[in-house]
Amino acid sequence: MSQIVKDVMTSNIVSVPHYAAVDVAIDTMLERNVSGVAIVDDFNHLRGVITEFDVLRLYGNNDASTHYATCEQFMTRDVKTVQQDASVAVAANIFRASAIRRLLVLDGERLAGILSRRDILRCIHRQRGEPAKV
Repeated sequence: MSQIVKDVMTSNIVSVPHYAAVDVAIDTMLERNVSGVAIVDDFNHLRGVITEFDVLRLYGNNDASTHYATCEQFMTRDVKTVQQDASVAVAANIFRASAIRRLLVLDGERLAGILSRRDILRCIHRQRGEPAKV
């Protein structure tokens, strides 16, 4: 795979500011039909991510104070990332080494996009071309 991540990633990524209420993240996930949102600062630097699982964990504890929680308070901070100029092979190795389904793509420190395992499958499919008929 000689392509770079930027060639196969999705650049239209859904994000929410770190100071927004968790309810804003939930509304955004539902409106955009996504399972998670990137949490960014005012300069589009990645701060973390909130996924459906994070929301279930938050609201599963029945603590009334979590209703007013900010994304910053409950986001996952340790997010797997890849630089947009990395090879697709490097990204594939990151996927193979962990159980994640998506990598957030950075341009330096700025959020640039998202790469899924499916994006890599599409890349492989395009490179292999039409399969031989048996």
